[in-house]
Amino acid sequence: MSLSDVPVGFEAKIISVPDDAVGNRLLSIGFVPGNKVKVVGCAPLGDPRIYMVMGKMVTLRNDDAMKILVSVEDGIEPLSNVTEGIWRVVHLTGGRSFHEKLRSMGIDINSTVKVVSKGVVETEKGTFKIGLGMAKRIFVRRDKV
Repeated sequence: MSLSDVPVGFEAKIISVPDDAVGNRLLSIGFVPGNKVKVVGCAPLGDPRIYMVMGKMVTLRNDDAMKILVSVEDGIEPLSNVTEGIWRVVHLTGGRSFHEKLRSMGIDINSTVKVVSKGVVETEKGTFKIGLGMAKRIFVRRDKV
């Protein structure tokens, strides 16, 4: 997952940065593989975002953050990245109407969803096709059944 996909408030471990001029700049300000980075906040329109890395606050545009590969602690992934199986919803981004739409499909924080195939989920309220844009805003963790 890229750093730009990590929701505000979550911490991730840096896996890699690009091997180019942008990567060299990122390395010099603390985005070193193995370091932890926390998403602290974002601008009103979502870009740039503020990160805490090595004890300092750093602002990055999403274009640069997209190039940093990370793993989120506790196995949290966006629904768009997961494979078939049963998953527990742990975080939702988006506004009130987005949350209401998801609730009408039986998707809310702490609910479980069964991923049938890419973009198709089953909930207690039925089977639904979820687009990539929506799936990127639903964060899940493998459910311990």
